[in-house]
Amino acid sequence: MPLPDSNQNVWRHQTGGGATSLFGLPFFLVGMGVIVLTFIPQEARGGDALPFYFGIPFGAIFAAVGGAILFGRTELIIDRGEGTVFKNWKLLSKTVYEQHRELMEFDRIRLNSEIRQSKNSSYTVYPIKLEGAEAEAFSISEGRAKNKARSQAESLATFLSLPIHDEISGSVRVRDADSLNQSIREKFKSGTETNEIPDPPAIMKSRVDYDGYNLQVQIPPLGFNVGFLIAFAAIALFELIFIFSFAIPFFRNFEADSSALMFLIVFGFFFLGIPTFILLALLGNAFLANQSVSVSNQSLSVSKGWPWKKSATLETSRIEELVIGAKSRSQGNPKSIATIGFGKEIQAISDDATLSFGSGLSDEELIYLHALAKGILVS
Repeated sequence: MPLPDSNQNVWRHQTGGGATSLFGLPFFLVGMGVIVLTFIPQEARGGDALPFYFGIPFGAIFAAVGGAILFGRTELIIDRGEGTVFKNWKLLSKTVYEQHRELMEFDRIRLNSEIRQSKNSSYTVYPIKLEGAEAEAFSISEGRAKNKARSQAESLATFLSLPIHDEISGSVRVRDADSLNQSIREKFKSGTETNEIPDPPAIMKSRVDYDGYNLQVQIPPLGFNVGFLIAFAAIALFELIFIFSFAIPFFRNFEADSSALMFLIVFGFFFLGIPTFILLALLGNAFLANQSVSVSNQSLSVSKGWPWKKSATLETSRIEELVIGAKSRSQGNPKSIATIGFGKEIQAISDDATLSFGSGLSDEELIYLHALAKGILVS
């Protein structure tokens, strides 16, 4: 979020320092520790020899990464009065790198989501950029919290009076700066939102109760699909390989002692217990997890999941957008593997929350349910 400033023509954003710097402390200490140990004679410290050609480069890498996080500071300053964009990166008080751009180069703000890969995992970031027809994009931030990124993009759009080209839902939605904080009902009344209800599709999975004032939708479990079968087959194959390549030969030569028993329990848990749990989760998600949706001109409520349903409600006055978008796969979502193969859903979006439903339905059915729900919300 931007920092408050006495000059109303200035928008600031700073990163680094505070709690963020603590993430770099372990890396920095490990790196410095390895470097110091390299110079201590083996006779004095004991243990194995630590050659210079290993200790210095290894320690320097860790110390450099940790030091950059621990002491690094980034500041972004956008000045409407001067018509400039300025960003610098410092190590404590010393400027290492800086950028200067002119505001006239840019005519929009781009907000999207990107999946980044690390060595052992993947995670989602939400880049915010200033863009122009012929200008190189200028990066504002790359946060990992979707709602914070959305809020920051809206703050910047309001400050600069520029539209947001929002791609988080999977398609480009152009959101004008003067209507960002309006509810979907207010946008409909002003003419910036329209709604035409199509004929229902010939085949529908969901059960719909609609009287023009209230909408109740019951969406059955997803059932089999190609993505589910691929995930199920992959996990089952993994378990079979483990059983025939390791478990059976192990039991043939098994000797009943405590260490062998502990080894068996640990390996059985990781290579059989966890995959089996995932298989059960896939089955439960496919055949037991249904969705219930209730829409009135006061609120939208969604209940879904198994074996315990999770329910959430958004007041109509808080809903700013109702869109059909790509299914969100946030980092750390334990159910992401159980929802493989379902690409779209209906999303009700407010400043600080998003409710979604309809995953697994056909495009035609999503379009129909979206129009019905929107017709209730704007009435």
